Amino acid sequence: MTENENLKSNIQEEKSKEELDKEKEEKFKIESLRKAGKIAQEVKKYIAPKIKVGVKVFDLISEIETKIEELEGFCAFPANICINNIAAHYTSPIRDDGLEIKEGDLVKVDLGVHIDGYLVDTAFSVNFSEEESLQNIIQATDVALGAAKMIAKPKINTRDIGKKIEEIIKGFNYNPIRELGGHQIERWIVHGEKQLPELGSQGGDIMEVGEVFAIEIFASTGEGSVHNTQYSYIYELNPYAGRVPLRRKTSKQLLGFINKNYNTLPFAERWLAEEFRMGVAFGLQELIQQGKLQVHYVLAEKKGINVAQIEETILITEDGFEQLT
Repeated sequence: MTENENLKSNIQEEKSKEELDKEKEEKFKIESLRKAGKIAQEVKKYIAPKIKVGVKVFDLISEIETKIEELEGFCAFPANICINNIAAHYTSPIRDDGLEIKEGDLVKVDLGVHIDGYLVDTAFSVNFSEEESLQNIIQATDVALGAAKMIAKPKINTRDIGKKIEEIIKGFNYNPIRELGGHQIERWIVHGEKQLPELGSQGGDIMEVGEVFAIEIFASTGEGSVHNTQYSYIYELNPYAGRVPLRRKTSKQLLGFINKNYNTLPFAERWLAEEFRMGVAFGLQELIQQGKLQVHYVLAEKKGINVAQIEETILITEDGFEQLT
């Protein structure tokens, strides 16, 4: 064999190895996503009957997160339970704030599961109100989700899905929330690069085979806009922050623990309190000030407004999609 032939043979072998590695990784990705999706489905079935008037939110959140671990999954983010005008990012704080589900509440449950960073995101709503304006709000999100799934496929622009979502939610006399909506999911990243908007006027992205998307739909009895509240119980590592000086020993310990256990996934303040008895609040404060952590503030509509939510995760396939949750 000549030197050129040897070189070509080596290149082909390397290429074959690369292709095999890629196929192996893709297979692991799909298996992990399916396992995470199955766990998420089981957790939803498990927790739904337990959501009742008089039940403490802290207990429900604890049960969701414990069940995920019992089923050999990992929390992709802290379980969220948002009530009435609270739209997103509420999880129980370090000290139980005593929040309970009351008669008349509209409750949203949002949970995520990951296997080695491959994750799914899913949500549903439960209505305990007899108020006339809320009778069809969950149905509105259900119908919009069904219509969105009918459109989802390779090469479709997510703006077209947003247009359909907006049309249906408004058809039920509610408003989608402009600041919230669906999103691509990437490994170790809940909110990926591509967006799946709630409105047809918002920018969109092209869906491609192998990509994972959360179709996330909100319906509001108000104008369809949320704002940051002063409360925050969920944080996330900033992957773009370089090395920064940290004064506190606890801050350094927290950062090491976060890197090791959560990577770039969101985590709860109370999770850290289970590991560190002292200094969590001050440590978090320094990490935020130094730009090492991003803060997820609780998001809310105006007082007196109600918001419903539904969400399912799909994998884009050559002939459409596979629903994972």
